[in-house]
Amino acid sequence: MTEIRAHELLDEMNRLKIRTRADRHAYVPPLLLFGVLVLLAPLSYASVASRFYVLGVSYGQPSELYWLAAVLGGFLATAAWYLYQGNRRGVRTPISAYLAIGLVGVPAILLGLPVASSFSYRLSRSPYADPSFTVPVMLGAVAGLASLLWLLPKLDNRFARGVTIAGAMALGFIALVTLDVFFAPARPYAPLLVVALGLVGLAWLERSRLLAVISAAFTGAAVLANLYNMGNVFYHLGIFARWEDERTMAFMNLLLPGTILAVGGLVARFGQRSTRP
Repeated sequence: MTEIRAHELLDEMNRLKIRTRADRHAYVPPLLLFGVLVLLAPLSYASVASRFYVLGVSYGQPSELYWLAAVLGGFLATAAWYLYQGNRRGVRTPISAYLAIGLVGVPAILLGLPVASSFSYRLSRSPYADPSFTVPVMLGAVAGLASLLWLLPKLDNRFARGVTIAGAMALGFIALVTLDVFFAPARPYAPLLVVALGLVGLAWLERSRLLAVISAAFTGAAVLANLYNMGNVFYHLGIFARWEDERTMAFMNLLLPGTILAVGGLVARFGQRSTRP
């Protein structure tokens, strides 16, 4: 009789564990939100003459303004969503480190890219733009950032958590600035990498394998969009010409990353329903 009760108690504890984990996970709306934002981004790609200059750096392209609003707004909306879900359900994934990634990523990429574009000739001749320097620095910064994100949930002291978050923000800034230099002259889709880094960090904090798979697929698509012209694929399929207008080129390059997030969000949604006891 005691063994039966112990077995029932263990089963009930396992069900509660699964339910608590499902209640804590709240990453489906952010996936869908960023998927929609990425798919809508091509509408902002249009060359305009009304640009302004600050210390020789040109700003003001609609795509730059769109990504600034989309990335910053997406990160803030995700933070607000997690706070709402945590207050409603009583369990919440700590997202301070995730929000820090977004706040660091916005100036590092969205303000750094115009600088890299405006001074692309000087950067291309700089030894610090060589992959032998940028790649090791970037990988080291990402590895250090991942270590701090792993450590953060285990810290109870507020001061220690603050120092860890500050260190994570510094490493994230180094990694993203290195990407600016690595991709110089600037790629128009580098903001995808900010979103990718945030999703990877969120998957780490959530301890979600599904989100990790989606984040990895999106990261690969984001890197591909910055290193390869996807218009070649559409051209060989006979859908578009080899060279189209800027919006169509942006559509071809952003279709895969945006679709991965949108489909991944839907798969995660149905997966959460099926695993909920």
